[in-house]
Amino acid sequence: PDPTRPDPTGPDPTRPMFLLAALAFTLGAARLQTKAAVKPSGVGRGVAVTSTLPKSSFSRRIQLHSRKGLSSATQLVSSPLLHSKGQSLAPVSTFTTPIASSPRPENSKAPAAAQPHVAVAAEMPQMTLKDRLLAFRRNNRQVLGEFIGTFTLMFLGTAVNCVAGMGAINLVGVAIGWAFAIAMAVYVSGGVSDAHLNPAVTLTFALFKGFKWKMVIPYWIAQFLGAFAGSGLAFLDHKSGLDAFDAMNGVVRATTGAGATAGIFATYPAAHVGVAHAFFDEVLTTASLLMCVFALSDSKNMSPKGNVGPVIVGGLVALLILGFGGITGVAMNPARDLAPRIMTFLAGWGSEVFTAGNHYWWIPIVAPLIGGPLGGAIYNTFVDQPAENEKEVAASS
Repeated sequence: PDPTRPDPTGPDPTRPMFLLAALAFTLGAARLQTKAAVKPSGVGRGVAVTSTLPKSSFSRRIQLHSRKGLSSATQLVSSPLLHSKGQSLAPVSTFTTPIASSPRPENSKAPAAAQPHVAVAAEMPQMTLKDRLLAFRRNNRQVLGEFIGTFTLMFLGTAVNCVAGMGAINLVGVAIGWAFAIAMAVYVSGGVSDAHLNPAVTLTFALFKGFKWKMVIPYWIAQFLGAFAGSGLAFLDHKSGLDAFDAMNGVVRATTGAGATAGIFATYPAAHVGVAHAFFDEVLTTASLLMCVFALSDSKNMSPKGNVGPVIVGGLVALLILGFGGITGVAMNPARDLAPRIMTFLAGWGSEVFTAGNHYWWIPIVAPLIGGPLGGAIYNTFVDQPAENEKEVAASS
């Protein structure tokens, strides 16, 4: 044998260097392909795996369980080798999630196993119907409060109107009944939604009181639905009495004339009141309502102390009913008028509820939305103290 050449049967001196180079290349490629982060998961040893492997139609679902049975995770294992040449290698959506792994013995000298290139989808506990309802209530508490407050207002107030419409009480009784209906509705929802109960109030508070504009439409929807449900329930409860009243007067669900009962639920102008007069009256009364509400809620003015505010607001509404109820019925509230008007249309009064009074139906919707901001602007212009002048006012008094 040639002494200058290595023995072919002996160990190759270049083999260790070749293995080290191959190992370094493999680790570098793996590092470029995946990103892994180790985080404590609270269950054994937690591993958070982020994968950008391509999707595979041959993906297998493997259920991993920790040795102690503490938790599990579903892993989606993919291999780029399983793709055909014609398939596109779209990346998997990257995310991280903790999975349980068996702890390595402390005295073990064996290297930790490399994390597989996997995308982990953590199993989420399924929500029960009760959980869903509680989550919905938590996320919509203000809107739900506005709904139940408006429902309370319309259920109690419409019930008073049903009794009055059949001749049992007069206008004074109606005013007192609505005063307490307002007070009870505010007590029900005031601590949750501030008890607007009226789209005109919501709009005015958004313009002048910092109420969030994104909540205006949800409040309007809640007020309309609450008014519809409240007036509808009052109708169902008094339906037999209304049927007897119709039979006594020889009519069936009359909107105008003798024996008319549509005015129990929605407002209609008196026969001598024209469209322009009715519009002016609704603007005037709603402006008066909001101007006084601003005063009652102004801590820099003589606002009521304690929890008597709702009763005073109810007294204000009773005053407006007594003073202006004979003109248009003082709706002052688009939801209070439109929702029960639609309810009467569906309950048998027919389309005349929209044509009576020279198509009066739109006035209780549009006029309060003008009158409310007008009343707020009047109070802020003539009475309200700017925030920067509060200290000066306190010092001078």
